[in-house]
Amino acid sequence: MKKSSSQILNQNQWDKVAEIYHHGIGRKGDRLHQKYIDPLIFEFRDGVKKADILDAGCGNGYLLHGLAKYAKSMVGLDYSKRLLDFAKEHTRPLKNVLLLHANLVKDLPLKDSSFDVVIANMVLQYLPQLKTFAKEAFRVLKKQGIFIVTVDHPGHQLFLRAQELKGHENKKFVNTGSYFKPEMRLERSLWDKALLEYFHRPISDYLNPFTPYFTLEKMEENSEDGECPRILALKWEKK
Repeated sequence: MKKSSSQILNQNQWDKVAEIYHHGIGRKGDRLHQKYIDPLIFEFRDGVKKADILDAGCGNGYLLHGLAKYAKSMVGLDYSKRLLDFAKEHTRPLKNVLLLHANLVKDLPLKDSSFDVVIANMVLQYLPQLKTFAKEAFRVLKKQGIFIVTVDHPGHQLFLRAQELKGHENKKFVNTGSYFKPEMRLERSLWDKALLEYFHRPISDYLNPFTPYFTLEKMEENSEDGECPRILALKWEKK
């Protein structure tokens, strides 16, 4: 039986896998982040001088270290209290960081027009709906501020799905379906050490909730093997 989105959020799977994530990501990010994700984030924020930055879904805080030299101030939000504990350890040497417990599918405990840059780094695929976060990201971002999104590319599983339809076992994505069908699914993740619930949605469903509030400035897609899409990155500007 599939769980409802409220059950998933109440269960907070990230508290359960926090140590796996923390030790795998470390203080500087794992290979996937260092090579395929973080370069896109820093490319998109290039040109923004010392800024007030929000890392929405900050995890263990690894990205905050890389952002510190570009920031006047930084706020990290996460729904996992255990990950926030690790983030506090990571960011203790930094003087310009505030860490807050927050649920990204609810109103955020932040003032209007507080940030020059809002980053949602590999987190939106774990939210059951994006409308609330789109509205809140718009509210807390300053006019002409930059909103950066990175997610697992929705087409990442297409090759395995095609093989599965031909009768081959799929060992990564426990349950799959049509690319066009938004739904909660289960995958082996975190270096094959955990099963994670995530929300599959086509690219259009990553765009449409944000277009009433932001102008899409740039979209990038990359691949680890030159064939299968791996990371989708979006750079938005507040209208």
